[in-house]
Amino acid sequence: MNKYHGVIRTIHWVMFILFAAIFVLGAVMIEFKECCEPWNMYGLHKSTGVLVLLLVLLRIIARKKTTIPLHPDYVTPIQHKIAQSVVYLLYLLMIIVPISGYIMSNVHGHHVDFYGLQLPMLFPENPEWEGITSSMHYYLTYSFLGVFLLHIIGVIKHHIDNKDILSRIT
Repeated sequence: MNKYHGVIRTIHWVMFILFAAIFVLGAVMIEFKECCEPWNMYGLHKSTGVLVLLLVLLRIIARKKTTIPLHPDYVTPIQHKIAQSVVYLLYLLMIIVPISGYIMSNVHGHHVDFYGLQLPMLFPENPEWEGITSSMHYYLTYSFLGVFLLHIIGVIKHHIDNKDILSRIT
C-alpha cells in the first residue's frame, strides 16, 4: 500500500481548504476590526474552527483505524524523523489553535456558534485574560503556519528531487 486511506486523503484536503479560509478570514477580521466590525466573519471563522477541530479528531481516529503507508525507500531515516516531527506538530497545532480560539472567545465574553448552534461557554469571561488569550491564539496560529510551511517545503523538496511523495495523499 503506497497511499493513505481515502477517508484520510479526503479529510486532509478538506482541512487544507478550511484552514486556508480560516487564516484569511482571521487576517481580514483583524485588519478591519476597527473600521468595519466584520462580525459575520467572526461567526464564520469560529464555526469553521470548530469544524476543523472535529475533522482533526475524525482524522486521528481514521489514522488509528487504517493502515498508514510505509515511507518510501528513498526517504532517509533522518528525513523520516523530521517529517514525522512536523506531522506531529501539525496535529498538535490543529488541535490547540481552535481550542485557543474557543478559550479566547469565551474569555472575551463571546459564545462560539457552530453554524448557528450556540455552543456552551466553557471558560468564564475574564477581562484580565483577554490579552493573554488573544496573544496565545495569535502566536499559535502563526506557529501553525510556520510548521505548515515546513511541511510544504518538504513536499516541494521531494518534488524537485523527482520523488513522488505527493501521490500518497492525493
